Amino acid sequence: YNEYKSYLSMLSVSSSAVAPAPDSLVTMMIQALNAQDDALLEEVIHYRKPATVEKTLTRLPITHVIPLIKVITEKIEIKPSRGSEMVIWLKQIFRIHRSYLLSTPDVALQLQPLYRLIDTQLHNYTKLNKLQGKLELLLQEKKSEDDISPMKDSESESEDDVLVSDDSATLSD
Repeated sequence: YNEYKSYLSMLSVSSSAVAPAPDSLVTMMIQALNAQDDALLEEVIHYRKPATVEKTLTRLPITHVIPLIKVITEKIEIKPSRGSEMVIWLKQIFRIHRSYLLSTPDVALQLQPLYRLIDTQLHNYTKLNKLQGKLELLLQEKKSEDDISPMKDSESESEDDVLVSDDSATLSD
């Protein structure tokens, strides 16, 4: 176990470091998918440079394509904010392995969780978009009221001045 941890620590690199060779990443990805090792898979998915992702997925055996899509879908379901970093991998998977995916008879059934996830995200996006529109409308109304409000205040002050000067004239008579 300690050897495994030291191996993982050697693989841990900063974002400025050079990515390992695509063959190494593919080997790590296959091991992670076979062993259901989330930490090791995270090490691979950490790399988001398009060229690295493309080379890695080009070397990925087709038997691991759908399992990888499922794992990425689960990660997005668990933490939707990771969608933008995971979409890089999904787009490349669909681009590189489209012929395999199109020739797989039950691909629609196997990708059902991804379809649901996308549908949910679109539904939420629509609601958020409507909410954003309402919020913008309220902010515009508030701004309009604030713009009109200083004019009303200055008008009421000038009327008060007139009243004060009228009162003083009445007192002196």
